[in-house]
Amino acid sequence: MVIGDGCNEVQLRTPGLPVVDFVLMLVQLCREVVSSGASVVESSQTQDSIRAVTEGGAVELSYSFSDVVSTVPLCDLKEAPNTALQAVFEVLFSTHGDLRFNEYLIELADLVRSD
Repeated sequence: MVIGDGCNEVQLRTPGLPVVDFVLMLVQLCREVVSSGASVVESSQTQDSIRAVTEGGAVELSYSFSDVVSTVPLCDLKEAPNTALQAVFEVLFSTHGDLRFNEYLIELADLVRSD
């Protein structure tokens, strides 16, 4: 999995990080940044973390698994969970088309869109 910030491509250190876990991390990160201006989220299995702090209209992101510090517009960060989920669905559905009808994944899409 790779996080692209427009300038850098940050490789997640642990290739086994479940992609749905990563999407949920992004949802939580966005919620907290919008509500309080800062957030630290951690993956459930690998304890990799992403820290976010608002700086004006932008958000500064730092990662436990990389020395890169990214600065992205808040509007781009808000779109990140949906973008990531769509990429996840493309991969999942291309190999397991029956997952399009999986109730958990349908509810996950609703959760991501509701933010």
